[in-house]
Amino acid sequence: MRAEHPRCGVCWQTSNDSRCQHCRREQPAFTAVRSVCTYGGPARDLIHALKYSGVSAVAPLMGEEMAGLLLHWGPGVSAIVPVPMAGSRRRRRGYNQSALLAREIAGLTGVPVAGRALVRRAGPSQVEQPDEAARRANMSHAFAAGRAPVGGCVLLVDDTMTTGATLDACARVLRSAGVDRVYGLTFARESLTTLPNGRLRRDSQAAYNRSQKR
Repeated sequence: MRAEHPRCGVCWQTSNDSRCQHCRREQPAFTAVRSVCTYGGPARDLIHALKYSGVSAVAPLMGEEMAGLLLHWGPGVSAIVPVPMAGSRRRRRGYNQSALLAREIAGLTGVPVAGRALVRRAGPSQVEQPDEAARRANMSHAFAAGRAPVGGCVLLVDDTMTTGATLDACARVLRSAGVDRVYGLTFARESLTTLPNGRLRRDSQAAYNRSQKR
């Protein structure tokens, strides 16, 4: 399903406000994120095929949709930074799915990939984390600046956005390394419930299904 409006202009979570309660409270380091689809149905199947079944052949299809959205959106980015994976996890999977998507987007838009701007430290996977607070704590020291820093305005690319903790952690490292603005682009956006305290709650069944696919 396409990620239809109304949505927060920053995190792209369903919201009637241009800046949702969660973004007003958390002040994410990225300027804005956009996603092609909501996480479910065919979109979920494509992501599971890419991430958990080794079907890298779906990356061009997903990348084409993401490139089209980027061209329509037009944030004016000068480089694409894929969200990195820890080396051990990448070796088990055989590839970093975010890097595959970034490469497809670059080929269709002409924006170069800066694949060494970020590195991922070894640690627990995000799908193992039960809630937003745990996901943010898990990400707090998960990334570091890489050997080839970038500047200006960059685009972070990942397959799915859940609470935004991963993109926020990456954006904070990039901005600390000298990047002016960070935008995010994902294939899917998981729908969450905003609690009265501004925290986000994941759908428990979706979390369980994803954890079984690790």
